[in-house]
Amino acid sequence: MIGENIKRLRTEKGMTQKELADKLFVTAQAVSRWENGEVEPSVSTISEIAKIFGVSTDEMLGVDAVKAEPKVIVEKEVVYKDAPKQPVAMCSKCKSFIYDNAGVYKQVEGNETVTLCKKCHEEKKAEQKRKETEKLGSAKKRRIHSFVWGSIGFTAFLIAGIVLGDMFIALGAVAGVLAFTYISCMILKNTFIPDLTETICNWGWVRFPGLIFELSLDGIIWLLTVKLAFWIIGFVLAAAFTVLAVVIGSVLSLFTYPYAIVKSFRKPLEFDEF
Repeated sequence: MIGENIKRLRTEKGMTQKELADKLFVTAQAVSRWENGEVEPSVSTISEIAKIFGVSTDEMLGVDAVKAEPKVIVEKEVVYKDAPKQPVAMCSKCKSFIYDNAGVYKQVEGNETVTLCKKCHEEKKAEQKRKETEKLGSAKKRRIHSFVWGSIGFTAFLIAGIVLGDMFIALGAVAGVLAFTYISCMILKNTFIPDLTETICNWGWVRFPGLIFELSLDGIIWLLTVKLAFWIIGFVLAAAFTVLAVVIGSVLSLFTYPYAIVKSFRKPLEFDEF
């Protein structure tokens, strides 16, 4: 009887089982079981349902009104000691209700602000701390690698200058310094040098047009000859622009390296990922 009355009143109100369940802070499955007569709601829940539908508990219980002489009816207001507590928010991550304003944490993710519960907030902080630690370790490795490989480049050019003769020692030393600063900037990746190098190198990658040829021996030979010429031209252009990129990058790195090495110590987290 109770289940039938719940279903009837819910239908009259145009409510779904999910909407009624949300108002009672129960699951839709619980409402379904009530309506199917599998279980009955508690007395306090029946009272809450009656308030939602604006009916008396007698009507909810299916008790017919007894026709009798007029009599004085004393209405009593029932106050529940443990009334259901209203949630103040819902966690965007675990979808759980938050019942205390102190447990609501707002966090900006991209272009939107999300709401997190305390547990998810602590997990997010721990994850950010872990990523920051990993990035600090990566920055330290980059700094060490920049010193090592930059020193190898400097030593190689200096030795080459010594081998070529006294007049090339100074040239080898200058080239070694440029090699050290350029290699270091490329490894540290916290200045514009890597992007500049990549941009200039891409200029050398030219896409040649397609070829129309006659399907004969002479036509095939002509096609292969032109394709070979295109390949040689493309290789020369790519190599030339690569050399140009290295030369320009090396010269500019001489001025940007002091800033790059200082930044790697002061702001180790600001670098471009591979």
